[in-house]
Amino acid sequence: MVEVPKYIDFSPDPDNKRWDAKESPACLQPVDTDGNKLKPIIRCNCGRWCGIGLHHVHADGAVTASFFHSKGTNFAIGEDPYGCGWHVFIKLLDYDGGDFPPNP
Repeated sequence: MVEVPKYIDFSPDPDNKRWDAKESPACLQPVDTDGNKLKPIIRCNCGRWCGIGLHHVHADGAVTASFFHSKGTNFAIGEDPYGCGWHVFIKLLDYDGGDFPPNP
C-alpha cells in the first residue's frame, strides 16, 4: 500500500511551476463554489494529475480498487493517453474529506 500525502503548496506562483513540480505522488481535494468537498484527485508517481471517478474513496482515506494509470484513449474506463503504468493500492494520508463512492 502506498501512502499518498496531501498536496499543500498553495503559495502564489504566477508561473504555475509548483503545480507542475515533481511532488509525487500526492492528492488534492477540490471544493465547489459553495465550499463543498469534491472527490480527491491524485498526482500519479509520474507527476500527472488523475481523476479517480471510478474508485471509492473511503472516509479513512483508503482508495479501492487499485489505482492504475493506464495508457490508452478509452476514457470511460479511466485510460489516459499519457498513462505511465503505475499500479498500486493507495491510502490518502491525513484524509478528512468524507466518503466518495465510485461514479456510475
